[in-house]
Amino acid sequence: MRVLMQTARRAPYAALILMAVSLAALVISQEWQTGFLVVLSGFEFQVVTGSLLVTGLCYQWILFFKRVLRDNKNARRVLVNHRWVGVGMTYLFALHAVRMGHTWMTLLSVVFFLIALTGVLNREVLRYRQNWIYLVWLSAHIGLSAMMVPLVALHVWVALAYQ
Repeated sequence: MRVLMQTARRAPYAALILMAVSLAALVISQEWQTGFLVVLSGFEFQVVTGSLLVTGLCYQWILFFKRVLRDNKNARRVLVNHRWVGVGMTYLFALHAVRMGHTWMTLLSVVFFLIALTGVLNREVLRYRQNWIYLVWLSAHIGLSAMMVPLVALHVWVALAYQ
């Protein structure tokens, strides 16, 4: 219990993102937006939340490019913002997603959830004793994020083509 409390103080976003992933999974699996949340499933609402998600996704890549370019200016602030934007995007995803849909839509949702879960399992939450474990975690998180980009592009193209 003490370890959980220390983790909650050190990484308050961890509990919030786990709640967000649970909420998003529940909304999608129960198809609540086609049920009693039908107000949230209108095309205009989907465009607004989708645009916010794409904007957030673009913002999240700033941390990657800062690391690649070895730009350490405001690095800690960018990392903190990266984590909190990820939390916000997960809640926004819960509002945006209507249902699992076809195979590629299910894949998009699963990849989003895996990115959120790998994101929360960072060095601040789990103390990696060996650097290779951290590198595997980082590769998985960035690899899943890279996989998400073409899936999002396909989703936007299909969603707008059928409206």
